[in-house]
Amino acid sequence: MVLYQSIQDPKIYIPPYLRRTSCCEMETHLVAILCTLIAILLLTPSSLVATEASHRMPYFALTTTKTATTLAWRSAHHLTSFRHLSKRQVTSGMASSVPQSGTHYIDAGANLLDPMYQGSYHGKPRHEPDLDLVLQRSYDYGVRSIISLAGTTEESQQLLALIHRFEETKAGKNHKVQVFGTVGIHPTRCAEEFAEWTPGASDETQTCRPKTERQQKQIIQNLISIAEAGKATGNVVAIGECGLDYARLQFCPKDIQQIGLRAQLEVAIVTKLPLYLHNRESGEDLYSILLEYKNRLIFDKGSSGIKGIVHSFDETTEIANQFISLGLFIGINGCSLKTPENLTTVKNIAIEHIILETDCPWCDIRPTHAGHSYIRTSFPSKKEKQYNRDTGTKFCVKNRTEPCHVLQVAEVVAGVKELDLDEVLDTCCKNACSLFGDLVKKK
Repeated sequence: MVLYQSIQDPKIYIPPYLRRTSCCEMETHLVAILCTLIAILLLTPSSLVATEASHRMPYFALTTTKTATTLAWRSAHHLTSFRHLSKRQVTSGMASSVPQSGTHYIDAGANLLDPMYQGSYHGKPRHEPDLDLVLQRSYDYGVRSIISLAGTTEESQQLLALIHRFEETKAGKNHKVQVFGTVGIHPTRCAEEFAEWTPGASDETQTCRPKTERQQKQIIQNLISIAEAGKATGNVVAIGECGLDYARLQFCPKDIQQIGLRAQLEVAIVTKLPLYLHNRESGEDLYSILLEYKNRLIFDKGSSGIKGIVHSFDETTEIANQFISLGLFIGINGCSLKTPENLTTVKNIAIEHIILETDCPWCDIRPTHAGHSYIRTSFPSKKEKQYNRDTGTKFCVKNRTEPCHVLQVAEVVAGVKELDLDEVLDTCCKNACSLFGDLVKKK
């Protein structure tokens, strides 16, 4: 129901964008009226010129009754919006933002193999490796499980080796953050594995053709072997990051991407592991191929859906609903929260279908992004040139996302959907565990 407010008193100014409001906003309006009355009582009958003192409080530096009332309404909006937030959301800074003990977060999509965590940015060394500090910070902020992604066969092996080394070190054995991995080939990397390039006069004139069927079967078998070995140790929880990416065809043509996707669907069928799917401007084709394989990808008796996640989702509500109809979860990170249209899509997806991730070290939520206004937890940061292991205990690297930033993703989702933060975190954690298992390694 929509309520229309009509206040005849010309002395009380209500901004046009607040004159037509829904029922759920009435709490804001009641507080706003109180703020308005207080503001008017504090002002003289005539226009009040900002004083030196008012400059020290610019938010309430009021020049007219009209301005006072407008700002009062904005203040009320901020005050009442906190009813959707837990106490820890209101704080900021490394020390004060640490969640209460016992809260279990999951970052369901990280890239811990990325060179940035070894201190290298665009091929230039900036600081010492600090992955151990990143994982410690994740634990400090309540992250208990991380799923790290692989993009090639070689990276899949490297990721399992990284997880093994971490668990064998003294720090890893004593660490409470548990790292899991995926096995797969990213769509933009499929040409490296499923195709052979024919040199041309320039890079633009190069051509690629699919490898032979025998060669492709060997790639599938290699992935199955790696995945089965990792599954046996509890370290591998999904096949991917596989899928389609039509936004970056310069790295791999559509036909080769589709060959790579179909090959990895065969790997998932053999290993019975969930799919970790990538989708960029390719939703219709990805949906069609998955629909074609649907019956073969249903592993559990009584289940009617495919086990998997479409991560870093940034398409429309309609495309999301198509994937959800297949049984898939929708992965939300900073790249899913850039535009007002993105936020509308997130609002339209039921929380029971959402899994939180960061895609770190990428997909940070920047001030220019539509979702940024919902963030309540800040992470002090330094530029990579000013960062070192000493400062790394108190600061993140500017614009380098870490698993701890999953808290900010949760805050935006909570704000957009007008839900309590703990409800978002708890539900999304349960969603991830229902897909990937309990994400707790047996000792």
